[in-house]
Amino acid sequence: MKVWNKVLLASLIGLAIAGCDDSSKVDAQLDKAKDNAQQIKEAADSKADQLTDAAKQKADELKKDASTHIDQLKSESAAIKNEADQRAKAITEEAKAKAGDIKEQAKQQSDQIVEQAKDIKDNAISGAQNLSTEAQKQTQAIKDSISKDNAQQTTTPDAQPAPVTEAEPTPATHSHP
Repeated sequence: MKVWNKVLLASLIGLAIAGCDDSSKVDAQLDKAKDNAQQIKEAADSKADQLTDAAKQKADELKKDASTHIDQLKSESAAIKNEADQRAKAITEEAKAKAGDIKEQAKQQSDQIVEQAKDIKDNAISGAQNLSTEAQKQTQAIKDSISKDNAQQTTTPDAQPAPVTEAEPTPATHSHP
């Protein structure tokens, strides 16, 4: 609109300087000024439309660029998430494998300990049985020995007469001279 105001002002100044001899000249000048003003208005409207269209195009381009950039970021984000998921899965699988190995080692050690405990138990039972058998043999030997001693004591006094001991004095007559 500033251009429009300048054109009108210039037209008015031009009329004042050129003079107004005739009203037909003034009317012609006024018509010319109106035409010029109309052309300037149309040019300004056209320029405004062009600027509006250019701004719309630029906004559309920026929207497209932003949309493209957003799509790229989404794609990159999805790729990063996918990679993170794969790494997490690999780590989980590795942890499961290690846990399985540790479990297997623990089972083997447990089996070894159970086997050792079984061997110790078997050895203890065998040793206890050996000791029991040995104790029974010794007990039987002691019983047999006691039986022999009792058998000898009961048969010895009845079968043999008592021995004569020299400690007993014999009666003798002695004369005295």
